[in-house]
Parts: sequence; structure tokens; C-alpha cells
Amino acid sequence: MKSLFKINIFTYLFFLLLILSGHIKDGITIYIILILHEIGHIIIMKLLNIEIYSVTIYPYGGIIKSNILINTNSYKILLISLGGILIQLILYVIVYFIFKINFISNNFYTLFITYNTSIILFNILPMIPLDGSKILLSILELIFPFRLSIYILLSLNFIFLISFIFFLIYLKITNYIIIIFLIISLLYFIKNIKYLFNKFYLERIIYNIKFNGLISIDSIKKIYKNKKNYINSINEKEYLTNFYKYML
Repeated sequence: MKSLFKINIFTYLFFLLLILSGHIKDGITIYIILILHEIGHIIIMKLLNIEIYSVTIYPYGGIIKSNILINTNSYKILLISLGGILIQLILYVIVYFIFKINFISNNFYTLFITYNTSIILFNILPMIPLDGSKILLSILELIFPFRLSIYILLSLNFIFLISFIFFLIYLKITNYIIIIFLIISLLYFIKNIKYLFNKFYLERIIYNIKFNGLISIDSIKKIYKNKKNYINSINEKEYLTNFYKYML
């Protein structure tokens, strides 16, 4: 598993800044939590037989590259997204017992509680690319067509992002790096939304995806991710194959 992990150059620079500013304990605590958070995702992915290519640790989290498809069942995506948070919840119990046997100091225990709680709360925010956005999208996909789920997520993302920025301003927390990171992530997602939709459709042609039930719809835009769709009484794979033949 060690060979899977890569450290981004900006993470090294960020950690160096923490050392130079006398916050080495903070840095060590944060990155231990972040790495264990990613291991939580990895454990669930391994249990679901998803192949993992690499895990890159960035200053504010990790990115896992794998063979997971956009059309992967929403329940599986939900479990994977919750994996990191579940590990952090287990950490509360483990660190509490370590603290009780006086293996760590009261200061370090308080530091851990502060950062572990902050990382959980930050991650569950429904903003791209945080786990909260994946959790929300998975739930939306179980109720609405895929395209509509994406647009609902984007609308809510704007609301939460603006609210989050005003919240930081209200608390006088000037963490511009986090704000810039979230804005860039959202803009990148919007820029690639056509690619996302095309990849979603093409995966349904190329791969033999298992579905939970059948549904009849009247437009390609109304395809449900977790169901086998019949578009105007035509099997979706046949319909999509003809659609892309016509596009070419």
C-alpha cells in the first residue's frame, strides 16, 4: 500500500512552512489524519474490488486514481465516500483510549480532537470536490435522472460555497487557499461537464453494467444512472449506439 502513495510538491512546501512557523505538531497531526482518511476510502474500494492506481496527498486532502466508472452503482460510491469519515470516527475511540492510558499528552489529545473534527466537518460540506458532494450526488442519483442530479448538485454547490465564504469572513478566518481551491475545483467541474455527460453515456455502451430495475423514459437527458432505461421503447444501449453513430 505504501507504493500507492505520492506526495505532491506543494504538500512538502506547506509542511515546510508549518515547521518554519513552529507548527510541526499541527502538521504531523493533520497529515496523519489525512492519510488515514484516504486509507478509509481505499479499504472500502478494495472490498468492492476496485483497482487503485495511486493516492496523491495534497495540502488539503488526497486524490485517489482508480478504475472506478461514472456509472458505478450509487450505493457503492456512497460507501466509498463515507469510508474516510468512518475511519476518522473510529480514530476518536482509539485516540481516546491511548489518551486514557497516558500515552499521549492532554495538549496533543486536544490538538487531535480539534483537527479531526475540523477535517470531518470540512469534508462533509456538499461542495465539489469534497466527500460531501459525492455523498449528496449519490443520494440524488437514487431519486433523479443523472443529468438533473448533476445540475441540482451544481446549484446547491453555489449556495454552499457562497455561504461558506461568508461564514469564513464572519469568523475572520482568512484562509484564501481553501477558498481558491474550492472555486477552481467548481470551475474545472463546470468546464468538463460535457465530457462528464458523454463519458457517462459511452460507459453504458461499452461496459456491461448491472442495473437495479427498469424504467421507461422519453429522452436521453432523462437517463437514470442505476436503472436500465428504455428510451421511447428502445433499449438504451441500442439507442445510445445509434445516437453516437449519428453524431459521428
